[in-house]
Amino acid sequence: MTPADRHRGVDHERLAHRKLVYERAKRQNPRRWSGNTRNWEVTGSVSLNPGKLQEVERNKLAA
Repeated sequence: MTPADRHRGVDHERLAHRKLVYERAKRQNPRRWSGNTRNWEVTGSVSLNPGKLQEVERNKLAA
């Protein structure tokens, strides 16, 4: 999933499609899979540098 996918709002449908593809592959060849497929649920907001945001806020307060 790319940030652009999330921005355009296609993340839900892409993840749903991936889930179907992996479930189909697991049904077709179950010996290939030792456990469950990964979690393909949509996550909430993601921050790449959460510490950096806190540092920026501290700098704003100090200025």
